[in-house]
Amino acid sequence: MKRDFSMSPEVQATVEPSLEAFRLGKAFLSGVVKVQVLQGLSLAVYPGELTLISGPSGCGKSTLLSLLSGLQHPDDGKAHALGQDLGEMSRRDLERFRLHHTGFVFQGFNLFPALTALEQVQLPLGYLGMRDQESARLASRALDEVGLSHRAHMRPAQLSGGEKQRVAIARAIAKEPELLFADEPTSSLDAENGQRVVDILHRFARNHGATVLCVSHDPRLVRHADRVVGMEDGAIRSDRRIAADSLGAKA
Repeated sequence: MKRDFSMSPEVQATVEPSLEAFRLGKAFLSGVVKVQVLQGLSLAVYPGELTLISGPSGCGKSTLLSLLSGLQHPDDGKAHALGQDLGEMSRRDLERFRLHHTGFVFQGFNLFPALTALEQVQLPLGYLGMRDQESARLASRALDEVGLSHRAHMRPAQLSGGEKQRVAIARAIAKEPELLFADEPTSSLDAENGQRVVDILHRFARNHGATVLCVSHDPRLVRHADRVVGMEDGAIRSDRRIAADSLGAKA
């Protein structure tokens, strides 16, 4: 039986955040000009819900995702994931942490042309040391969760754009990560497939108690999130939670 981990604001207050940003600062060089992307940004993200970071292109939302997932290091401040300070981890420890605890979904599907959908999902499970029989079982279950069991033996050239993204999601969730990061997962999809993808992400968060952090400038995603954090010019400008009754209607 699937479980619903969604929480009311009252219950949420008693739960430890799974991701935390403490006055994060990050700048990049553009030629000889230093561009400040994040400016003392602080944020706490909680399990069991889909948190959407929304804002225009260039506002810093993808940089925030990279810092909270350990793909980049901040210039200032700290990023914590599952209670651990990412800045104190070695490169090897970070890679091990991401392997065991995180999943990623990107705008590009990043699928291998020669592999079937089932093999795409199985591949990262092998890095965990799983035997083929066990990885095939988990991969089949993940494909079923995204509604693609009937496409398991098809290769990317035989799949639509929406189906490719759902295979990418299945690959990310097959190991049931506590943290799932999605960077512009619907930007290359039409409205129907975009809604299907965000519904899958939302359902994974609620059924598995996972933290799903999604960044997007796609306004269609706003009404499907549990919480919407608006960014502009490297800072948080708004933070609102969707009412529990409307969440129930979407579930």
